[in-house]
Amino acid sequence: MVGITKRFPGVLANDSVNFELRSGEVHGLLGENGAGKTTLMNILYGIYRPDEGEIYVDDRRVRIRSPRDAIRLGIGRVPQFPELVDKLSVAENLAVLFPENIMSRKRLEEIRSLAEKYGLPINVDAMVYELSLGERQRVEVVKALLRGARILILDEPTTVLTPKEVDTLFEALKKMRNEGKGIIFVSHKLSEVLSITDRVTVLRRGRVIATLETADTDEEELTRLMVGRRIVQRYE
Repeated sequence: MVGITKRFPGVLANDSVNFELRSGEVHGLLGENGAGKTTLMNILYGIYRPDEGEIYVDDRRVRIRSPRDAIRLGIGRVPQFPELVDKLSVAENLAVLFPENIMSRKRLEEIRSLAEKYGLPINVDAMVYELSLGERQRVEVVKALLRGARILILDEPTTVLTPKEVDTLFEALKKMRNEGKGIIFVSHKLSEVLSITDRVTVLRRGRVIATLETADTDEEELTRLMVGRRIVQRYE
């Protein structure tokens, strides 16, 4: 993403943002609320269109006018809060990915196999309203992978997860990274960013402040970059 600018009435959400994702990396996108993280990812996924700037995939300039365009380019998104239909089963929610919305036995086995490959087992027969938020997120991850995602956007993915579910997700992300997928991990949680990412880009007020190798930084530096000043804790 090169020179991405997005304006809303009275707000400059993204200001000439440059963002690079490499194959086989987990790249953290870090910033406070309102820093422009979600807007930037909504542009990459085709929910918004940039006012200025260009997007390249595999060194080729592309136009992403809608999520359908993004999906065709191998870009997948796992929303912060799952967007499944409660009154349908998991299988019925996933059937929309296939021609004529038909879910065959063979396809069900493919789904189970894919989910288990990444340590994200799902019950395809369960009704969505019966699932925990963490289980619903697994379905969203599997849905993105079924669509052939090579680039995966995760927007604040641990918000709805228990600590054990966070560990499970991180193990899955490591497997995807090892296969060469590029993963964008959007978060404001410093400890998680330091734990799972290879590089991290910090946004503040819509602008890129820095892109760093995760191994070369720490919570203190990232906090300073996020807020624009050093945070000193005093204990009395």
